[in-house]
Amino acid sequence: MKKLFPFFTILILLTATLPSKACYTIAAGKKTTVDGSVLFGHNEDDGGQRLFNFWRVPRINHEPGEVVHLKNGGTTPQVPVTWAYRWIESVNQVFSDYYINEWGVAVASNACPAVKDKLDLTDGGIGFMLRRIIAQRAKTAREGVEIAGKLLDHFGYAAYGRTLSIADPNETWLLAMIGGKHWVAERVPDDKVVLQANIFIIREVNFNDHQNFITSKDNVRDYAVRRGLYDPKSGKPFDFAYTFNRGGSRKFLDRGYDTRQWRGQQLLSGKTTTVAEGRRHGLPFAVTPNRKLTISDLTAVLRDHYEGTPYDVTRDKKGNPNNAGERTICTKTTQHSTVAQLRSELPREIGNVLWLSFGRPDVNTYVPFYLGASDIPSSYHFVPEKITWENSFKYHFNPLPGTFAYQPDRAYWIFNDLENLMGLNYYGTIGEIRRTWGQQEKDAFGYQPALESAAYDLFKTNKPLLIRFLTDYSNSRAQKALRTTVKLTRNIKGEVYQ
Repeated sequence: MKKLFPFFTILILLTATLPSKACYTIAAGKKTTVDGSVLFGHNEDDGGQRLFNFWRVPRINHEPGEVVHLKNGGTTPQVPVTWAYRWIESVNQVFSDYYINEWGVAVASNACPAVKDKLDLTDGGIGFMLRRIIAQRAKTAREGVEIAGKLLDHFGYAAYGRTLSIADPNETWLLAMIGGKHWVAERVPDDKVVLQANIFIIREVNFNDHQNFITSKDNVRDYAVRRGLYDPKSGKPFDFAYTFNRGGSRKFLDRGYDTRQWRGQQLLSGKTTTVAEGRRHGLPFAVTPNRKLTISDLTAVLRDHYEGTPYDVTRDKKGNPNNAGERTICTKTTQHSTVAQLRSELPREIGNVLWLSFGRPDVNTYVPFYLGASDIPSSYHFVPEKITWENSFKYHFNPLPGTFAYQPDRAYWIFNDLENLMGLNYYGTIGEIRRTWGQQEKDAFGYQPALESAAYDLFKTNKPLLIRFLTDYSNSRAQKALRTTVKLTRNIKGEVYQ
């Protein structure tokens, strides 16, 4: 026990309750995947009143002198051109939106509560607009980190702790922000996979390795020394995560690890970190998979309830595993789930695909949306006034009356109907649901090579027809998912009511 004590005492500091905005991210390097893609998975977990929209925002040319207005009052100069992007909007929320732009740069975030200090902010700092600006301006993930870093160094981050994950067809970076003007970013190795829950996971920082680390002007180690959080004379390496983490739980203290990060590492590497190892060393930043990964490998993690582990919440086959006392990867507050398939060897219109489950993924299906498509089905978004992305910008923080009212013809509510109804008899209905979606996803994966071969021929000969082709295919898959959901809901309603 004596050997465990130094690391174990650090864990005692990590026992605060996690917020309801508690998400989960997977970043798989391009050498870990079957097709050489970067795979970037994310569960968006948010409680409370919610409405999610899925928009396509076009490329926009801006006038000289335009500025971007930040939520807290600051402004920053606008660039001449902002890139087109897909936007999964969480209406009236600051930290819950997901973006992927025309170059395949995707941005998601995870709350990571940090030890508090007075935030060093200029003009109220930056928060909500940070991810959008990355999507609007970055052609690569590294450029996204650099753009964000300049904004953070100037304005400061207006919250206590968050990690942005920024991916592109070549690599993924994790940008960990303590709050204020202190942050560090680490590159995910090409031959590794990272599992990010709601806790900082960047460990030792090599301040001389500029290929794999980027840091704030006032670097985080010097900041930790000034705050008395790290003593360079101790002889111990500077560990970013265990210096600045404030989040965690009693389970974290008992086990020595975040259980969701532990489970993801177990599923993809085939190795199980023991409690003794966790309490002694914690978990590594990244692990090596025990096989080449597919999209299905990531969706299996994103749907997981710790099946077959000591923490399995499905063993008694009673109730709903998403409502269990153990916080699972897929949980009752999971609002949507994504896997971005990002491939550099194909034209970006074809090589970048967002597989979207527009609802909790254990109950719903992943639909492929090609970034070359020119629009998104109208059923995937709603504004009480004219239904446009411009109005969603306008009313994001000032929702119109009726915004959150039930709309039976809108995708968000159609998928939620199925979730809510089947939850009344989860184990009696989940089998039919999974068989149905399993077949549709198998069909989509199986059809992908032929579809993309045809798309590539069109790319070389008829670009407008390529865009129409990808739009029709993506939207037909999306509409099929909605029709199937309505049918499943009708079938299950009969079973539940009986």
